[in-house]
Amino acid sequence: MMGLRLFLAAVAFLTRLPVPAWAHPDPKTLAAAMACFPLVGAGLGLGQAGCALALWPLLSPEALAVLLIASSVLVTGALHYDGLADTVDALGGGWSREQRLAIMKDPHIGTFGVLALVLAGLAQFVALKSFQQVESLCRALIVAPCLARLTIVWLAWQLPYARAEGGKGRFVMFLHGGHVLGAALIGSAIVLGIGGRLGSLLLALAATLTLLAGWYFRRQLGGITGDALGAVSQTCEIMAYGVWVTFQP
Repeated sequence: MMGLRLFLAAVAFLTRLPVPAWAHPDPKTLAAAMACFPLVGAGLGLGQAGCALALWPLLSPEALAVLLIASSVLVTGALHYDGLADTVDALGGGWSREQRLAIMKDPHIGTFGVLALVLAGLAQFVALKSFQQVESLCRALIVAPCLARLTIVWLAWQLPYARAEGGKGRFVMFLHGGHVLGAALIGSAIVLGIGGRLGSLLLALAATLTLLAGWYFRRQLGGITGDALGAVSQTCEIMAYGVWVTFQP
């Protein structure tokens, strides 16, 4: 029962899918539920893979790519796109740690954020429309969001929370090594099981991205925030699609 609650807590946080009221988590439960983040990502990807498989004969590659991006945005509430825009705005417009953190909390989006969203959307569109085989696309659709959610856990474990006053991402302060290990085992099993050798490359690239992002956020923010975690997750997902379509089996 506890495992189901943690999974549903992860679903409640990462998506807009309805879950029972008793599954909505407190910060400590949500930290434990991070072990299920890669599984939720893979589940989201599985749903998209089913849509791609059904619509592949009916739609052009461009139309299918737009549909896949739009469906992901609707189901997740653009959670990680929002984090990407806020993070790029903060890093591009702030001159001090305090300024950057203040810009992240501003609900308005700036020029840097708009450009980041446009470039991210274009990059994902180009990658998704370039797949030549539906089987390869379906595998990528499962692996990429799984790996992206795993980077959230890795990065949260790597750095302290940047805001002394707390925030939406303050639950990461309760993250334990066991939660990270659980996420790593689940995520690695899915990525390697579906991706094979290409999955190994993607795991290595995701780990490198996480280490570099951790080093950068430590210097610029003094730690991580929920927006920073979302930014790295979205970056990793786009990177995974790009690498997969380049070396697609």
